[in-house]
Amino acid sequence: MINRKIWIGVGAFVLAGTGSAPMKALVVDQPLASGKQVQATGMPLVQIAQGGGEGGEGGEGGEAGINVEAAASDPFAYGVALQVIAAHYHAGLAAYEAGERDAGAQMFAHGQVEVYAEMEDTFKKLGVLDLGAKLEAAVRMASDKKPVSEVRQSAKAVLVSIGAAEKKAPKSGTSANAIKAQLVAELIDRAAAQYVVVQKDTNLESYLDGFGFAVAAREQASAALPWLRKQDRAKEAAVKQALALAAKAYPSVKRNKSSVVAGDFLAAASKAKLAVSGLK
Repeated sequence: MINRKIWIGVGAFVLAGTGSAPMKALVVDQPLASGKQVQATGMPLVQIAQGGGEGGEGGEGGEAGINVEAAASDPFAYGVALQVIAAHYHAGLAAYEAGERDAGAQMFAHGQVEVYAEMEDTFKKLGVLDLGAKLEAAVRMASDKKPVSEVRQSAKAVLVSIGAAEKKAPKSGTSANAIKAQLVAELIDRAAAQYVVVQKDTNLESYLDGFGFAVAAREQASAALPWLRKQDRAKEAAVKQALALAAKAYPSVKRNKSSVVAGDFLAAASKAKLAVSGLK
């Protein structure tokens, strides 16, 4: 597992790189992982409260966790893990650039602690060796409130590293293009599920989670849709319709009132997932 010291307590965590100065505490509004335990330096194990929301297994929002065990051999599960990290960095960078520096730093930290820490052993076994350091650098810069240009550079370095890590995915009988199309639908589905949470939760971070999934879906779709169009225009149309609703639900990094009906968004996301589920 991750060799950096992590302290998780009520409402905050401190993450320190080995051989470097400790970073500032960042507020975490919801549980980082359901039922997980992390060793704290000089402190007893802290049992994280079970429940939904941010990173919780089976949560009601889009942050429903990742399948670490499957990711070692399933390229789709592996891709989900990478894209959940990417979603947090898309959202974190946009928030930071918009002046929401604390929220941006929290998004970066969530991607590192909630996903990378769970996946580190799998990543390393598959030859992904630099992602952890890039994540840590971005979290440190954002938590130290470095200039936007520096934080942008570090966040983009993470996204480049994620792109390189995609090439290390385990092999299967499903083509890389089909998996990418399925990832687009999965990200839209997570954005839609998070949109339901956003209707009840006024926290900016809840909105940013969904916004990040929507951006990640759009980024992945730029490569997936041309291939999907050649396979089946009806399947492409289902994905494009869901993407359009995601764009309306999360029009910008600033939380705005949306006319999108949550039930319509969920239905469109489900239709998109069904459309791409059998692709090979």
